[in-house]
Amino acid sequence: MKNFKKLMFIGKLLFVLISILGYLMVFNNFFLLSKDMIYGDSSGEKIIPQPFFGFWRIPDRVNAIEHNAVNRLAVDYAQVYFPSQDFSSLSRHYDLGYLDPWGRSSRYAPFIHYLCAVSFCKLDYGYASFLHMLTQILLFYLFFIISFKMLKIESDLWFGLLLVSMLLFATPTGLGWFERGQFSLYVALSYLLLILGILKNKPVLILASAFFAYVKWTSFPFLFVVIIVYLLSSKDRTEGIQNIRTSLIYLLIILLPSLLFRSKFIHFITGLYLQELHEIPVGISMAQLLPASIVKVLPLILIFLGYFYLRRNNKNFSHLVPYLIGSGILLLTYPTVAFEYNIPNLFCFIPLMFYWTKHSHFLGKVIRYAFFAFILLISFPDFLGSYLRGNNVLAGYLAVSIAFLLLPYLFPKRSLSQPMSEENLQLD
Repeated sequence: MKNFKKLMFIGKLLFVLISILGYLMVFNNFFLLSKDMIYGDSSGEKIIPQPFFGFWRIPDRVNAIEHNAVNRLAVDYAQVYFPSQDFSSLSRHYDLGYLDPWGRSSRYAPFIHYLCAVSFCKLDYGYASFLHMLTQILLFYLFFIISFKMLKIESDLWFGLLLVSMLLFATPTGLGWFERGQFSLYVALSYLLLILGILKNKPVLILASAFFAYVKWTSFPFLFVVIIVYLLSSKDRTEGIQNIRTSLIYLLIILLPSLLFRSKFIHFITGLYLQELHEIPVGISMAQLLPASIVKVLPLILIFLGYFYLRRNNKNFSHLVPYLIGSGILLLTYPTVAFEYNIPNLFCFIPLMFYWTKHSHFLGKVIRYAFFAFILLISFPDFLGSYLRGNNVLAGYLAVSIAFLLLPYLFPKRSLSQPMSEENLQLD
């Protein structure tokens, strides 16, 4: 007994030391990259590890000089920032991409450009891009912490925060997300709020999900799957009507901002369609491994599988958490153009994995930490690529997603992976 207590004490001490060292690394990398993002002083190049995509800086262009953007980071934010400076010409930019330093057409909706034009984009580029990143970080951490409280897994919060912080600021893909000025945490927020709202029957969270989803439309395939499965999970007519009403309001939140700028929106949606139709699959796009026709019907296949699991488990949505994780991993690779800086999309599943394995024993813990290990591994693509060549990396994504998709079938109804209700606990 004494030896066990001694081992427990040593384990806790090691965890505290790892936490201290981990957060020192996190804050150091965050500070240096933020400073470089604001001033373009190359201080970010001192961070360890280096961002997966290297450092890409705003070139010397007339509009870049005008907005103090030369040599700054966050080049993907440039797709929003510079067109937003000339909002009246946005339709032409969607067609020609002439306002971007590299001639890239924007893949963000007109309403997002409008929000930027009246807020962050009034600032010089360095400050605007930093506030863009800081805002989504703070919002994500806020709801990440709230989710642990709502799911009653507060005891795991410290580990969850350490894990997500290390993934964001101490891995090549997390740092690549920050260095590029990407929008992935908004996507993670939309996923987390939608699933949390369904699990806890909080329509306000479901509707809040729509606002964050609108920022980046690559979130829509996964959200479409979850919304349809949510509708199919209705247990009676009353619940069905309520779920339909919530889903229609969700759709309305997506449609209204689009209708505000109808003429510009047509150019935006045309550009998205042509990209998906004609672009060559790059990055971690599953279309490099499977025929495009199969990839594009994946949401329908996932909906059918979700309905099968609902029928098998008395329409118990909480049992579908591993199915949702598997769907999220698979649909991460759904777009024709999909890069590793979108891996933070999956960070929303960290609290959900703690929740799903809350009352489990050994096997559930193995599944939990296998998921965390998977996210950590894909966050080091160079290391992963040294062992898996060509499309073998994508095959790994596919294999892990299938494994999670099968878990509700392998462990039906209340099982080692199913959080038990108070009634079940009393019966036990």
